[in-house]
Formats: sequence, structure tokens, C-alpha cells
Amino acid sequence: MTKNFKTTLVALASAGLLLAVGYSALKRAERAQASRLDWRDITALSATKGPVAAARAVDEKLLAHPNDAILHYFRARLYYEDGRAQQALEEADRAIALGYSQELSHMLKALVYGRLLDDRGRQKELATKALGYDPTYDGGYMARAEAEYRLGEYAPCAADAASYSSLSPEESYSYELSLLCLSELREYDKAEKAGARLLKLEPNNHEALWRLGLLEAARGRHEEALRKFSEAIRLSGGRPAYYLSRAASCRELGDYACEAWDLASASDWRSVSSYATYYIRLGEAMHRVGELELGAKAAARALELQPASPAAHVLRGRLRAESGDLKGAAADFRAAEALAPGGDPELPALLSAVAGTSKAPR
Repeated sequence: MTKNFKTTLVALASAGLLLAVGYSALKRAERAQASRLDWRDITALSATKGPVAAARAVDEKLLAHPNDAILHYFRARLYYEDGRAQQALEEADRAIALGYSQELSHMLKALVYGRLLDDRGRQKELATKALGYDPTYDGGYMARAEAEYRLGEYAPCAADAASYSSLSPEESYSYELSLLCLSELREYDKAEKAGARLLKLEPNNHEALWRLGLLEAARGRHEEALRKFSEAIRLSGGRPAYYLSRAASCRELGDYACEAWDLASASDWRSVSSYATYYIRLGEAMHRVGELELGAKAAARALELQPASPAAHVLRGRLRAESGDLKGAAADFRAAEALAPGGDPELPALLSAVAGTSKAPR
């Protein structure tokens, strides 16, 4: 499996964990006066009448109170939730200039830069600034840990996630971040504890189960990994990364049929099926269990996606040879050798075998 293929799968799953978190860290905006809108009023209005009605209610208040800092902050949040980054930043700056909560406003800007503009460096900078105004602000640690994870700064991410969970022990996202960062640091015992805590808060969190399965697999405990992957598949209805992970553990346990059919189960997802390396892996698995026709289809698809793949040519050549198409097999083996001279030490023996001059290699 190529690095890009692995990165895509991890990204798929990792995106789900990072984006699934709600806006709990922004819930500290409180009612300033009885006549003002509260964020709970706005969210209720948005839920019942739609986001346009919620925005209209804030705009009406702003007409009467153009310098009301909290209203500008609310407007910024509405823009953020609507994915309108520039407008959100402008309104957040107005709220800051008018004296609204510095930690909340900078935290909101951090999320805009990170989640909407994918500028994780700026997200980290602004989250740090928010913490400078209030070192006890849980949301600042959350936003900074999230940015650090995306930046590959796993040790500070783990530290900030721990601070976040100590301030908000019932916030499941803090344990999701800890699980992510500690896993990258290969601190498996600590990561497992974070995952267990997360599952206590969210028993049906299939992504957490999948990641705990990865921890088990990394330690060679494939039977336990298999159980966790299976439960993640059951709860989610099946995701490509889950099937691929279970397929790898099945192979480690010698269950090649399980490997083959789990790989096949992942083929419906474009995120997986656009990679030649996936089809090579699928074809090899089908070859191992004697499904020559399915293996040949996988090899053909791999070559459609990557015509200059020596591995795909070798796979198709083996399948053709076993199916009796010796001429086709020889053509594939020659193509593989031409694409990567000396790259596969078995190729000379394979060519000799299909030409009938010697025995095929074991």
C-alpha cells in the first residue's frame, strides 16, 4: 500500500473525528441583558425556522444597537457556521474592537482559520492568544490541540488535549484528540486509556473502536483487533478504512478468505477504488483463495488506473499463467521487467516457467 493511499484512509477517518465535534467550546457566550438575544435563542430559531431567520433576527437587533459587541460576535458565529470565513473574521474583529470577550473572539477566529481556511498555523497562534487572555479556557486548549494534530506536532497536541480534558472531563472530544495524538506518538497504553474513556462517554463511537483496533494490531494482538474492527463495522454500517484494517488482521491470523472479502467490501468507496495499489492488494488476496476471475478483474482495473505498474503486470501474469494463458502471462512478465529491470528477482524464473523451460518458483 502506498504512502498516499494510507494517508488518504487515515485522513478519511481522522476528518470524521475532528469535524464531528460540535460547538460546545463556543457556548460560553451568555446573555448580557434581558432584552438581548441569547445564543440559545438563535440556535433555537435556526432549528425551527432556518439559519436565514436566525441571521435576520441578529441583523434586526444590530440595526437598533450597531455597537453591541455580543451581536457582532453572534453574527460572526453565524457566518462561521455557514462557512463564510471572511465575513466571520470581519465580524469577530468588530466584536473584539467593541470590547467583547477576547478569549471567545480569538477562539472563534482560530476555528475559522483552521476549519474553514485550513490554516492550522494561524489556528494555533490564535488559540494561544485566546489562552493568554484566559489560561483556564478549555476551548483554547481544544483549538490548539486540534491545530497541533494537523501540523504533526503530536507531543504538544497530547499535552493540550490533557489540559482540555482536565478542564472539561465530560467533553468527549478531548479524549478523541488524546487518542489521535497519543496513537501517533505510539504511547499505546495511554492512547488506550483515552479511547476507553471516550467509549464510556460515547459507547457507539465506531471511529474510536476502529482506532483502538489499530492499537491492538500495532501490538500484534490481532484477535482483539479483529473484534474491535468488527464492532466498528457493525455500528457504522461499514467504512472502507474499517474493512481494510480488518482485512490486514485477518491475513495476519491466516484467514485469507476473510481478507479477500473484506477487501472486496471496500471497493464501493471512491476514496479507495481510485488507487491501483488497492486493486493489486485485492487481486493478490483473490489469487490466494483461488478466485482467479475476480483476481484478474482486479489486476485489469489496477492496470487501467496505472498502466506502468510492474506489480500489476506481475499479478495479472501470475493469474493468466494459472488460468492457462501462458502467452498472455509471458507478455505481462516481460512488460514488468521492461518497466523495472531487475526489480523483481522472481521474474526470470516466472518467464522460464511459462515458456516451459523450467519449474515455476515456489
